[in-house]
Amino acid sequence: ARRLCQHCKEETKIPAEELINQGFREAELNDLEIFKAAGCDQCNHGYKGRVGVYEVLPISEEIGRIIMESGNALQIAGQARKEGINDLRQSGLNKVRMGLTSLEEINRVTTD
Repeated sequence: ARRLCQHCKEETKIPAEELINQGFREAELNDLEIFKAAGCDQCNHGYKGRVGVYEVLPISEEIGRIIMESGNALQIAGQARKEGINDLRQSGLNKVRMGLTSLEEINRVTTD
């Protein structure tokens, strides 16, 4: 995902309902700072460089069992959620929480 330029990124306000719909938790909204791209002479368009957004799936005993029994992707993903493993979307939202990229950028790279 494109990295927000640290020289010109601007804080933006997004309605709480929209943030919850995007995947943020209600409990974190009061302290959440969301930034957007602005553009300056350092970057021209608000982004400078890239930041990795990725999903890693450690194979637990239960996930291994699902795989060995020819389980489908939905079963594996469901078990991963039960085990608290972040999917690609949550990884991206963590980058938004850290101010590294914008919600618009994460929507661009993690939605169909």
